[in-house]
Amino acid sequence: MPRFAFALVLTCSLLIAGNGDLYAQTTSNTSGSSISLGQALAGVRWQGRMPSEAVIGDKTPIVMVYASWCPKCNVWSPDAFNQIRESIKDKPIVLFAINADETTRGVNYALERNLVGPNIFHGDDPSIVKRMGLDSELFKYSVFQDGMQSDSGSVGSYFPGPNDSKDFAIVRKLKTGMNGEFSVLSPDMSEGLKQLLWPAEVGSKLDERSLLSMRKNMDDDLISEFNSAVSGFLNRQVEKIKASREGSMPERLAGYELAEQVATDFKSTPQGRACRELVDQLKEDETFQDELTAKKLYEQGMQKANSAVTLRRAMGRVISRYPETHFGKEAQKAVDSAS
Repeated sequence: MPRFAFALVLTCSLLIAGNGDLYAQTTSNTSGSSISLGQALAGVRWQGRMPSEAVIGDKTPIVMVYASWCPKCNVWSPDAFNQIRESIKDKPIVLFAINADETTRGVNYALERNLVGPNIFHGDDPSIVKRMGLDSELFKYSVFQDGMQSDSGSVGSYFPGPNDSKDFAIVRKLKTGMNGEFSVLSPDMSEGLKQLLWPAEVGSKLDERSLLSMRKNMDDDLISEFNSAVSGFLNRQVEKIKASREGSMPERLAGYELAEQVATDFKSTPQGRACRELVDQLKEDETFQDELTAKKLYEQGMQKANSAVTLRRAMGRVISRYPETHFGKEAQKAVDSAS
């Protein structure tokens, strides 16, 4: 297999922090207090692509809730949607545009107004207003940081501009990038390379085979930029893995999983070979493997538990086998809270 011109000098002292299950929780929020992104999106019916955790990465998620029945909103919404689309097209932001109409055809309202882009996902959910604690379905948005709702506002709020134009407040906020970070893209990339790599940025499979396929029809200048971009991406993965060694046990475990992924998907690169060496070393560490198995049992149990009885049964398996591990202790907490 041909190899990319990736270069990195690194040791095998690696490991990364991970994300929780994006749609795991379904708790309602009627008080208006902060909720998780998973809670906000739990009941959404997606049109087309269903977003995954890989879609978000380190980017900033924005949830926008809108309706199609308001005549006044219908006057200014095309301009607002256009400004929103343009403001995030090259920013580390993911927009979830959720229609709150009672019928699913409401999603077409945004699509007909050209609210489309690689980092924009559409869905419908009449119950999202109550779940997010919103006062109405009329064009509200919420910003999420570290998986939790951190800010909110009205999409229709604007600053008057010349010739009766509107400078929407949400757009001013979105243009800052909201402190998010790209996983694959970078702000200084050429437009051509951005278009090629956006699918990978929002969750498409990224490995040596897919990268080789992308390279086939590139000219020499773009190939050079492409190789540099991929090398930078792999180096950032390695830095995350290295940083996780100083983190909590969940971070160290997630770092192991990332190292295993890089080792599998980029096996012929220096980064992939170093990650493989790390994974092989940790497979010999019985204490670490106990932690990893406890995590898997805990997560499986939490996903399958549909009552206090099944939760206690599932968590009991973790507690009995791995009581001193991090997730063994988390399992005990889950049992105590269910009692």
